[in-house]
Amino acid sequence: MIRWSVGHNGRNFRDDVISVQRLLRAKGCDPGGVDGVCGRRTIDAIVRFQARFLTRPDGLIEPNGVTWRRLAAPERAARHHGDASPCLTDFVSRASLGSLNVDVRPVSNQLMLSLFGAPRDSYGSDCQSVTNAELSRNMTVSTVGPLRVQGLRPAIDSLRRVLVDVQKEQPSVYAALGTAGMLCCRLQRGSATAISNHSWGTAIDLKIDGELDARGDKKIQYGLTLIAPIFNRHGWYWGAGFHTEDAMHFEGGRTLVQAWKNQLI
Repeated sequence: MIRWSVGHNGRNFRDDVISVQRLLRAKGCDPGGVDGVCGRRTIDAIVRFQARFLTRPDGLIEPNGVTWRRLAAPERAARHHGDASPCLTDFVSRASLGSLNVDVRPVSNQLMLSLFGAPRDSYGSDCQSVTNAELSRNMTVSTVGPLRVQGLRPAIDSLRRVLVDVQKEQPSVYAALGTAGMLCCRLQRGSATAISNHSWGTAIDLKIDGELDARGDKKIQYGLTLIAPIFNRHGWYWGAGFHTEDAMHFEGGRTLVQAWKNQLI
């Protein structure tokens, strides 16, 4: 039992915070450590836990309040009350490939080269700059929702519309989103010839609560599964559908990038 409130605008006594942090960790919502300090990661973990059963998580746990009772309940009791949904950074198994990216087709290097030309003459495994003059003048840096990105201008415009819907439909994921980059001229991971679609600034890698989803393990952060249908609806292809699963990766699908070609300046 905690004596005082813990979380956003709580009293946050050390022993109470430690109790909450231990329980959050046990329920799969990593607070970033058990140190008795109620920092941003602890409050974020409280919000993620509350998102399982509250429509408006407030990041605060009161003694004997609803959140405390759910948090302190034994796992079997919690499941009985139907609040055993994973936290956003918990991993779930990849669904069958046939159920992913329905009606959205991935792009090929051949299509990208035919539409936009080569971003540069040579590529390596590390990021390099765009040298194609036409592509370069269509690249921009912008703040899009919670993200700061650099990429192809029409791709960023589309991403902005996607994130408007993410904020409306999955606000807890929206609040936790970060990025590992958008524009990056390089080869695809594990290939000596194929060009990454990041090279055209038409793909983005997303993180949740600062954590990346590992490539190729067929395990996916739960939060990514919540927003993938929104990206699909806007014509973006989800990398979970690649033969080598890459669930943090989203890129413009075939129909979408063909439309972007007509929007270049």
